[in-house]
Amino acid sequence: MSEALVGRLAVKSKTLKPGDGWAVEMQPDELLQIIALDGKQVSDFVAMVAQQPAEVLSTTITRSKNNSIMLQKGMTIYSNLRNAMFEVVEDTVGRHDMLFAACDPRRYADDYGLADHASCRSAFAAALEPHGLGFDAIPDPINVFMNVAILQRGELEIRESLAEAGDFILLRATQPVVAAMTACPQDQNDVNGGKPSDILVRLFR
Repeated sequence: MSEALVGRLAVKSKTLKPGDGWAVEMQPDELLQIIALDGKQVSDFVAMVAQQPAEVLSTTITRSKNNSIMLQKGMTIYSNLRNAMFEVVEDTVGRHDMLFAACDPRRYADDYGLADHASCRSAFAAALEPHGLGFDAIPDPINVFMNVAILQRGELEIRESLAEAGDFILLRATQPVVAAMTACPQDQNDVNGGKPSDILVRLFR
């Protein structure tokens, strides 16, 4: 258990099956824990400022402000308006992706010939539509626990997640936000170890 959670109360929790999405409102200083229950499982993560769907998490700004393509403990996650949204408080994996888009229906149809496959983008849209953020406005995600290698000529190679059972990342909200996450259903490559599994999310106050 993280020392940052000592004295904190878990006020909400949700177990996400592959293809599920969930959105939760957070106040400043509340903590969000995303846990790979069985390991090897990726959770796509996006967010918006509460009641302001035009201001969303930005992987581009987060990369440039931290001067890194790797999200690590102590770093700040920023919005498209360069405002701080979250701080990475704890991270037991240390390998997450901020380059790949969320999987979507066309990804499965065009690349794998699969119709009606569950996708992270569709899960985000269902979770965030009540908050005013529709399918076309979903920002690029932070792919929590996703292991992407950059090869010699700049090619990207998706590898099996390094997350083991019980590994987690812990984020602290720095302003009122709506955070959304998925359990990625990708079963056509190595991203989830070839076998998508559950993600547990807990909100601490």
